[in-house]
Amino acid sequence: MKSNYSSTALIWICNILITASSIAAIFYVYMAVVGYDVFDLESKEMKDYSSVTTMSQSLFGNTYFFQSVYDAESDSRKEYYYLVPGNMAYKFNPDSAPKVNAQRLQKDLSSSDWFGFRTQRVYADPTEVPLIFVTPGIELADSSQLNHFFRLGYISYTGYAIYLILLFWFVRRFMTGLKTNNFFTVENSFNLRVSGHIVLAAPFLHLLWYMIFEPAGDELFSISGASLHGALNYSFKFELLIAGLIILVISQAFNYGVKLQKEQELTI
Repeated sequence: MKSNYSSTALIWICNILITASSIAAIFYVYMAVVGYDVFDLESKEMKDYSSVTTMSQSLFGNTYFFQSVYDAESDSRKEYYYLVPGNMAYKFNPDSAPKVNAQRLQKDLSSSDWFGFRTQRVYADPTEVPLIFVTPGIELADSSQLNHFFRLGYISYTGYAIYLILLFWFVRRFMTGLKTNNFFTVENSFNLRVSGHIVLAAPFLHLLWYMIFEPAGDELFSISGASLHGALNYSFKFELLIAGLIILVISQAFNYGVKLQKEQELTI
């Protein structure tokens, strides 16, 4: 009985995850089609702000920045577009690192709501702090180029959501099969084996997505006084490979149990 309760709970967890992944996939497709809608903002909507900056992040950690700055001399706004690669970091020697003015948050004077989110931030007077790690921002030509990368980012998210839907679907089928009195069935063995193959494919799919959707994979900079610290090349997910292999080994044992059960039924 306890086994059935556990299986039912896991099945409902899979149902929730499948539903959440499906909603996410629809949202990501919508965002990929719509694009970076902040470009649709009219100047009058930003007239009260001297500078407006928005950002969005992709599956691989890239951040896309759009900035609109008011120029008082020409009474117009200038727009800037940046791609900040998430896989590229440079390290400065602390003794020779460039310094910027920064303000430390004063927690005792700041306030938070009961969820723990800051509702008011109070900072101390500016002081110089060294930049030990920096990530370069690549300035893009125009909004269409930034929109292109933005859409690619959400397409990559869509692929990730579809992957999770498939994985949770076959895990759910397997857990449903375990609720019956007969565990060792061909269908259960098949669902477990497919789940193992899906997990095993994860690092290779991630590599494929990286090669297709990584817009700054070949970019390199020479920054005076800094050395390249971040990994520009892809980091293979060996832990997922091992997990997939373990599931496949279990599925083979399960398949062996199916054969033993069939032989026992024939013997009887």
